[in-house]
Formats: sequence, C-alpha cells, structure tokens
Amino acid sequence: MDILIGTRNQYKLTEMVNFLKGLDEIKIHYLDEIKDQIKVEEDQDSLEDNANKKAIEISKYTDYFVLTSDGGVDIPGLGDKWDILRNQRIVGENNSDQEKVKNLINLMSELKNEDRKCTYYLALSLAKNGKLIWNFKDIYDTGYIIEKPDNSKIPQYRWMGHIWYYPRYQRVFNQLNETEINEVRQQGNNIKENLHQCIKKLL
Repeated sequence: MDILIGTRNQYKLTEMVNFLKGLDEIKIHYLDEIKDQIKVEEDQDSLEDNANKKAIEISKYTDYFVLTSDGGVDIPGLGDKWDILRNQRIVGENNSDQEKVKNLINLMSELKNEDRKCTYYLALSLAKNGKLIWNFKDIYDTGYIIEKPDNSKIPQYRWMGHIWYYPRYQRVFNQLNETEINEVRQQGNNIKENLHQCIKKLL
C-alpha cells in the first residue's frame, strides 16, 4: 500500500512518519515525487475540514493514498485574542521564528499559571483519487507557554517547541531528549491507533 504524505513542512512530515511506524505493509512517498506545484488554501472552518480539503485535493494528482494533517494550538487564557485555526496569522505568518516567539510571549504577558496552559489538537485525513476515506481529530499534546524563553537558536519549523513547557521535565519541547519526546508522543496514541485501524482495514 502506497501512502503519500501531503506536506513539505519537515517537522509535520517527521511527526506523520512517526504515526505510520509499525505498518510494515506500506510504502511512504513524499510531495517532492509529484511534479505539479500543488497549493491548497487552508480556508475551512475546522481543523478536520482543512485536513480533509488538503487530502482530497492532493489525491487528485496521484494514484497513491494521501495522508494530510492540520493542527492548531488552543490557548483558552487568551480568549478572543487567539484563534485555534489561525495561530500563524496572529503571530505573523511571514515573521521569523524569533519574532513569532516574541509576539506570542507579549500577547500572553499578563497571564500566569494555569492561564498559560495550551493544548495542541491534530486532525489527520486520508484520501484517494479525490475521495475522502478517513478523518480523525484528537489532542496531540498539552503544556504551558513559558514566560521567559532562552536565547538559543530555534530549529526550523519548531518555534512553538521553543516555548512549549512541560512542568514534569522542567524544560521546553526543543530541550527534551529522545526518551522524553517518545513519552510526550504517547498523548497522541489515540490518533495513531485510529489511523492504524483504518489502514489495516484497507490492506
């Protein structure tokens, strides 16, 4: 079974490959294998619908199954100053990672303790030949936005990980070791298990 991962974002791509681990009967493909320039606007009213739209549209360009995602951070403490569907727009889509971090820290400057709690929701979709096959959304991670980030270099595509803090480790995501990252990923097991169930039925 051939599955194409519908993203060029290296961090998202790595996470989606992780979701597919343990499925020995599949072969993973990437968008670079498609010559056409594909751009799908994320203009839907939910994470699920955005993921669905991307999977459906990209699957029209290939005979492979296409797996896509859309994720969003929810920060209830910010109220109407924040939108789970428009995280990047609020901090500045075209800003540098450093600027995005600074903008979110400033936006949350008056929030303390539990008001700094954040939850990452992730929706995955699977489509083939322009038809949606499967979709699922659940919590993928929870943490807190740190008040004062350090001045270390931010790895590409991981600006949120620079300020996403775990009290149990007393460190942010980008500082976790491999064992700790695997422990954190356990929060997304429900998503992974549902995806595996869907693929096994299709095999």
